[in-house]
Amino acid sequence: MKTHTQSNILLTAALGLACILSSTGILQALPIFVPNHSFESQSAVGFPFDTNPTLDAWQKIAEPAYYPFLGGGVPPWYGTSGGFRNISVYNPAPYGNVVGAQAGYILMAPQVTLFQDYSTSPTHDFNATFDIGKSYNMTIGLFAKSSFGIIPPGSTLELSLYYLDDLANKVKVGSTVVSYSAADFPLTPTLNLIDYQVNVPVVNPGDAWAGKNIGIHLESTIAVEMTSFGNWDFDNVRLTAVPEPTAMALLGIGISGMILARSRRS
Repeated sequence: MKTHTQSNILLTAALGLACILSSTGILQALPIFVPNHSFESQSAVGFPFDTNPTLDAWQKIAEPAYYPFLGGGVPPWYGTSGGFRNISVYNPAPYGNVVGAQAGYILMAPQVTLFQDYSTSPTHDFNATFDIGKSYNMTIGLFAKSSFGIIPPGSTLELSLYYLDDLANKVKVGSTVVSYSAADFPLTPTLNLIDYQVNVPVVNPGDAWAGKNIGIHLESTIAVEMTSFGNWDFDNVRLTAVPEPTAMALLGIGISGMILARSRRS
């Protein structure tokens, strides 16, 4: 039979394991599947300029009222976002860290958007939810450049995670606004996408988004007078859920309790 001292040693060891798991992140950063996260589908091969305005899983908003008033010579609304071949005769400065053969783009005009959530997926592949006791992180590789001229400093792109309320309105839970400057996006001989993140703190039981499906929203948010039709290029959308450290510690305590109970029986 194990002594009381041995049982205490087992309990202390289990609690120590719980603390180690919590502090080292062994149980953290659980990846969440994002459909077409690297913008490979649909292929842009054979399309003009190796650019395809149609992307599987990703949706666009309807053309806004202001857009026709920009006048002639502007791209059609359906062409203001999509996917492109990274290595192409039409892309003289390909990115060195694109995942796969393609990346996505949004042109620098107001309200140009790509988004997806459970309700917009024909197959409902994107079914992640904001679970109580977890925080969330979205990371995306991003760069800004232009084939048409100068990008006005302060051109912005908003990255956000959202849920749909009972009226199907998008409600942002976390967002990051990326603001263009030449210093932040230097045009070097070898270009690489730069990681930007959106973070959502630990979901609590009283939060309106607890248990709701997660949505991803990418939107050009510049003022109309700053429209340049420069490119926000991006790739490799990564979404992770991170269990709250307290929850992990409670898990460890539960395990230690089972170990202690078994040791006493034996």
